[in-house]
Amino acid sequence: MSFARRLLRIAALAFAFAAVVAGLTWALERVMPPSFSGFLALVLVGLAVTEFLKRQPRQRALRMFRLYLHARERGADEPSARARLLARLCRDPEQRQRLEREIEAAWTGASEKERAVGGIALLLAREKRPIEPALLSDPYDRARDQFTIGGWDALPLEFTQAIRSQLERSELQRLDELVERHRLFQQKFFKRPTSLGLDPARGVVEFARLLQSLGNHLAHETPGDAERAYRLSLRLRPDENLAHAGLALLLDRTGRTREAGQEAKIGLEVLDGYAARAAERNPTTEDISPFRSPASLREALERVAASA
Repeated sequence: MSFARRLLRIAALAFAFAAVVAGLTWALERVMPPSFSGFLALVLVGLAVTEFLKRQPRQRALRMFRLYLHARERGADEPSARARLLARLCRDPEQRQRLEREIEAAWTGASEKERAVGGIALLLAREKRPIEPALLSDPYDRARDQFTIGGWDALPLEFTQAIRSQLERSELQRLDELVERHRLFQQKFFKRPTSLGLDPARGVVEFARLLQSLGNHLAHETPGDAERAYRLSLRLRPDENLAHAGLALLLDRTGRTREAGQEAKIGLEVLDGYAARAAERNPTTEDISPFRSPASLREALERVAASA
């Protein structure tokens, strides 16, 4: 729909709303003082419109998704969150038990999104508000981005596959430990998780930067976790990754001079690449932390490379 048509539609709806309020105000003035009739008419029409919108399939689906995802945010797994959703929608225990068996059969798919969409589509059909599952993708995404949910299953399948396909089983275990210990799913990077599925390759690059930033922040207090974060970042993003610099400094600090020198030389090459494209992408403070400028980082890397 073009912008002009959308604007025209909004204007028509606003005019219709105002006309209904004016008509109801005129009717209410026959039975109550004029000072109250306009306010009451506005409230009544607003409530009627709200109730009408809530009963629309997409809005009803949005509310169901929110109930389900709220339970997921509070730590429930998929079956438990699904059970809590049904408990809110159906008070009769016997009917809820039958409904649970039906929704369990419909709760299928490779990702949590596909499973939730299939289940909600079934619930809407039972309420005589059928809607195509494909039309529930957008309401799910809108609801999903309002909640912070731990665990890979709640993230877009395309993103998780892109991450996990690049790591060995032992590396996946280390990554899961870092995610759990340092609450990576609480980071700003995951505030709009559904966007990660739109460009998984870009999402992997940004996740590698998040791990590098984690390494920078842990380098002094928790060097073991910092090294794991650096190496995982480099596995996910082998090229143009300043995690080489952080890892070089960490290795030098822990006495592994030879390996530190190798990483420092690679880090200097990456830093040169950043400098060559300074107009389009400067290193952020997260990339070069705890240094305040690329120049000071370069001096430290040159020292490490020379001492190897």
